Amino acid sequence: MINTNFPVPERIPGQLITNHQHLYFLKKHLANLCGHPGSRFPGSQPVSFTQKSLELLESEDFWVCEKSNGVRAMMFIVVKGTLQVPLQEVYFIDRKDDFYLIKNITFSHPENPNRLLKDTILDGELVIDVNPKTRFQQFRFLAFDCLVWEASNLMMSPLMNRYVILKEWVIAPLEKLLNIEPHLRYEMPFDVQLKTMELAYRIDKVLHHDLPKLTHGNDGLIFTSATAPYQLGTDPKTLKWKPPSENSIDFRLELKFPPRSDDPSKPDFYAKPLFLLMMICGEEREKFFDTLEMPDEEWLQRKERREQLDNRVVEVVWDPFMQTWRILRFRDDKKHGNCCAVVFSTLDSIRDGVEAAELIKRLPKIRQAWNARAQTHSSNPQATGNESPPRFQQESISRPPAPPSHYHERIINPLAANRHLSLVSYLMQPLRGRPDHHSQL
Repeated sequence: MINTNFPVPERIPGQLITNHQHLYFLKKHLANLCGHPGSRFPGSQPVSFTQKSLELLESEDFWVCEKSNGVRAMMFIVVKGTLQVPLQEVYFIDRKDDFYLIKNITFSHPENPNRLLKDTILDGELVIDVNPKTRFQQFRFLAFDCLVWEASNLMMSPLMNRYVILKEWVIAPLEKLLNIEPHLRYEMPFDVQLKTMELAYRIDKVLHHDLPKLTHGNDGLIFTSATAPYQLGTDPKTLKWKPPSENSIDFRLELKFPPRSDDPSKPDFYAKPLFLLMMICGEEREKFFDTLEMPDEEWLQRKERREQLDNRVVEVVWDPFMQTWRILRFRDDKKHGNCCAVVFSTLDSIRDGVEAAELIKRLPKIRQAWNARAQTHSSNPQATGNESPPRFQQESISRPPAPPSHYHERIINPLAANRHLSLVSYLMQPLRGRPDHHSQL
């Protein structure tokens, strides 16, 4: 089901922007378009799936897609220059809030292939697809959301609208341009595709039909409310599902060496250190969460390889037999570990998780609840199990919601208790009462 035996991008394609004035302009422009202060990564973060999440899937319309095992990145499309000689620039933004200029890629406007798209922000994932026959590796950006289109903030729009704007006003014009000028496709440093979404009651199709056909790694499912706005920071209506035993958490690893026997004021760098797991609580304020137990043999091997461990972000899983955390991989694409809210939501998911069989068993109730909601709009078709995500509808566009301001303060590992403590005007109508709320794409 979950397959992580594929390569993961070790770098972000493009030229890292280091000029402070250039960065200041980009970050300020990005913040103005998104409507959020500060310079942190603007992407939303999912919470882990628990038993309560099953009830949420029944109470609201959710979409589901595979959780790609890649590198999260946002794409920022801007136009500079003059009206007579416009110049489009495309950037990647990673979790470290670094900006990378991408060359040899052009996004055109849906009204005219010769007109450049501008002031647009996409959310997505960078993956490496591997051709099963030739083993050729292809960089690919899987876009799954559109926060801003042509300087119009869409973050208060429901996902069903944002997704089709992404499909019809960003991806489709790109494909049209590449068909007109095929040489541009070969010059692109990576491929750009729309990430496939399914309605939540088609989980069985995603698990048993879609996942086995993937040519890149995956490590679970993502459920997203089809009617909710885009949430900066931790989003309680974006759910990350993994089998309970495979749920993982990202921490910053900090090494603490014991004092030297001959001089206690100095650390003994030849001794085995303590491995501290640090999480974020508040404005990049770190707190100790737990320790990681590393076997002596593993420590010696890493030491012989002169492997850098201190101050790296590490993805860990809980080993219930050894009653400790185990390293899954290093996350050098991240500057910080998970925040407190994500850490404790993942702990809840590990203790109160949902297996794949439970998900599939719940499908009839999820579909029945979907039909009950559809019946409130007489012209909406009922769910049969063969639908695709619906077309977008018109709704008001306004400022995005503020990021969450509270964090859990309990700093103790509950798992180790036994161890230690224009076009946009087309979007401007209310969501409810739309005649084709469930129409097909």
